[in-house]
Amino acid sequence: MRRARASMSLTTRCAAIALLLGLGACGSLVPSTDTPRPPLREDFRPAAPASAASDAGSASAATPTATPTANAASTEASTAAAHEWRGFFADARLDEVVALALYQNRSLRASAAAVERVRAQYRITAADRLPEIGLGASATRQRTTNGEGATTTYGVNLGLASYEIDLFNRLGSLEGAALSRFLAEQETQRSARLSLAAEVATAWLSLAAAQQRLVLNQALRDSQQRSLDLAERQYALGAASGLDRARARAAFESARGDAAESVGAVTQARLQLELLVGQPVPDRLLPTPQPALPTVTALPELPGGLPAEVLLQRPDLRAAEQRLRAAAFDVGAARAARFPRLTLTASAGTRSPDLDGLFKSGSGVWSLVPQIDLPLFDGGARRAQVEVSEASRREALANYESALQSAFREVADALAVRDQLAERLDAQQAQVDAAAQSLRLAERSYRLGGSSQLELLDAQRQLTTAQRVLVTLRQTEQVNRVALLRALGGRWTP
Repeated sequence: MRRARASMSLTTRCAAIALLLGLGACGSLVPSTDTPRPPLREDFRPAAPASAASDAGSASAATPTATPTANAASTEASTAAAHEWRGFFADARLDEVVALALYQNRSLRASAAAVERVRAQYRITAADRLPEIGLGASATRQRTTNGEGATTTYGVNLGLASYEIDLFNRLGSLEGAALSRFLAEQETQRSARLSLAAEVATAWLSLAAAQQRLVLNQALRDSQQRSLDLAERQYALGAASGLDRARARAAFESARGDAAESVGAVTQARLQLELLVGQPVPDRLLPTPQPALPTVTALPELPGGLPAEVLLQRPDLRAAEQRLRAAAFDVGAARAARFPRLTLTASAGTRSPDLDGLFKSGSGVWSLVPQIDLPLFDGGARRAQVEVSEASRREALANYESALQSAFREVADALAVRDQLAERLDAQQAQVDAAAQSLRLAERSYRLGGSSQLELLDAQRQLTTAQRVLVTLRQTEQVNRVALLRALGGRWTP
């Protein structure tokens, strides 16, 4: 009889263990976290015309899949002064200004603190999967009603507090969602660093261009001053009319106003740069006024068939992908919450009426309390939570696809602008050379009396206008380099 009972007890235990293992081996309730494939071209440039289709081939409508490996490495504060674009800037001053901004910018500090906050939240969530064990000591004194006096009981116990057996991977899904959000926040911070570096470089280039325009406007002002002085002397000698003197005066005042405006533009550009950096920028790190805009970027020539795979290294797309994965884990956690939940509470220790007999033989006590929570009726709250999480996942999917399309357009637009800049620069440089030659001929003809002062002033104006346009085009070309590298996620290779 005893053997039968023992055999039945053993069979019951084995069945219970098999049931728990079977429940734990159930299929995952988390939906697929594979990256979607929106319909985009394989490269960024438009398809070749029909006449050249036989040579260039047709672009297929496929988009690569992004499955980057998640790495939860913590961000060290010492890397704040480094940036992903080190080596891209040919000018050491700009490189140092960007590094200074990455260290001092207040918005970037806030994003770094957000990363630390999300990492701590992930550690809290991950800790829920581990048993919580505590050590306690107590002394209880009580008096009974039969008049036998007061008794004292001492106890020491080691307890396991409500440890949940994760049968349906609810806690695992919550941990996965927290990890994905942490990785998304890391990528968001990296995206903020790239954006800040691009903004600082653009502001530095704007300051350099403003200084160059100031040099040109001051040179024109001085030239117009000399023309005005000459017109005044000729008028005093009767060799020039009052109309000629008035035209020279008008041209000089216009040039003087442009020079004064350029001084204000330089001041504003410097203040904008210092606002991005977060502190005053030393003069040694600022661009120096010079007639030609310096080449400060070192972007190599991009391949003709730049693949769309390079988009997958953009930190904002990686962040959107991690948010999509977090939403999928949220769905799994919400689904698992509708199933039974098994928790264990256990303790082991010793009790004794005498303090010196607390750890003697025979004073040990223990307890094991398994508890199962089976939801029966909750008014549809758990089902509604599943619907909320599924809707959030669809929203995250749409946001990811929208971010991918926007990133594709940013790179395509930057490449479209870049493809035309070289020809525009050549044409504008030729125009400047022709205007300079025209000015030299106008000055010679004016000195010999073959042309009027109006023709000379017009030639000076045309040269300055052409030079200003050339400055703007050179600034646009270098800003386009920065924008392109930013759109590619800080690198131009997949």
